[in-house]
Amino acid sequence: MPNFSLTNKVTVHYTGKFEDGGVFDTTEGRAPLTYIEGAHEVVPGFEAAVAGMRPGERKTVTLGPREAYGERRPELLYTMPTEQIPNYDDLVVGQLIYLMNDEGYQQLARVVRVQDDGETVFDFNHPMAGCRLTFDLELISREPVDPAKEDDSHA
Repeated sequence: MPNFSLTNKVTVHYTGKFEDGGVFDTTEGRAPLTYIEGAHEVVPGFEAAVAGMRPGERKTVTLGPREAYGERRPELLYTMPTEQIPNYDDLVVGQLIYLMNDEGYQQLARVVRVQDDGETVFDFNHPMAGCRLTFDLELISREPVDPAKEDDSHA
């Protein structure tokens, strides 16, 4: 794995695709992505692939789940009696909602199942956990970070 130094600002155009070729995100037609190397602002495999590139270079990489959003973890499925959920009839299977965890923080979950006289299941896995992802990459630039010009968003 490359040794990231938090000293380079990277600008890259990309298109991310699922195994079936469906595009889940792209910078095509909009500004490229800019991030600080080593600041964990992108998934590890994306950062490692870009780290070996030179400005102007293009390449395509396929990342396994561990290099992207991780494997699906069954322990991140949460089941509760539907009758305990206020306004449960507003829930839609597949919908992403925020739920409060035991520590008082909101976490994103996907509604998996809602049964009026049974249980509701929420999935706290990242929506792309377990997926192999392909990225078409084009490195635009890699420039030293000027701490005086950087805002606090990269701190």
